[in-house]
Amino acid sequence: MEITKYVLENGINAFQNVSFKNTSFDERFYMVDIKKNYKNETVEKYLLQKGSCSYKKMVDSLKLVHLEENILPQKMSCLSSSEKLKVELAILLIANVECIVFPYFDIYFMEKELMFFKKMFKKLVKKYKKTFVFMNSNLSFLYEFADRIVVQKTKKNVVVLDNPKFYEEDLNAFIGEMPIVDFVKYTNEQGKKILEYTDLKELLKAIFREV
Repeated sequence: MEITKYVLENGINAFQNVSFKNTSFDERFYMVDIKKNYKNETVEKYLLQKGSCSYKKMVDSLKLVHLEENILPQKMSCLSSSEKLKVELAILLIANVECIVFPYFDIYFMEKELMFFKKMFKKLVKKYKKTFVFMNSNLSFLYEFADRIVVQKTKKNVVVLDNPKFYEEDLNAFIGEMPIVDFVKYTNEQGKKILEYTDLKELLKAIFREV
């Protein structure tokens, strides 16, 4: 699939049911991924090898991805998967690349950090005109903040939805309703007035208040 022709530039893109093996990117796109093996080198040395920069820029980039300065002397091989992914993302931010691709980004982080990154990605799009592409990620992570969702139903049937809404009928028709959407609709059908929540914690609070 020639994925780049579906990408909304200067925005957050989500691709569903797209195989990486059959996907092509042009030279503008850089993928954030964890390597199978890292040499016995520190984070600081690894960052300097990947892109020459000042110490301050290095620290600033780490903080942007939710890492502290004290990670610099640690060995890359000893970091957790989420920390490695953050370091790889920091490298691309240092290099100031415009288009960044994430495979299965959400599997590395808990909800709190996902919320942090949602805000960060939106800020980078708005302020620096970045383009982000998330492929085959959990819809509960992508639903509420993607500017475009592309669904490959068959080889020739590709559906493009711009500015999709969590409760949008067109979106649910192509992808299937999320459990939270099913529950809210069912509750309202039973005569209980529940707003169209996208956050499970907020929904639970509403249930205790209203039901």
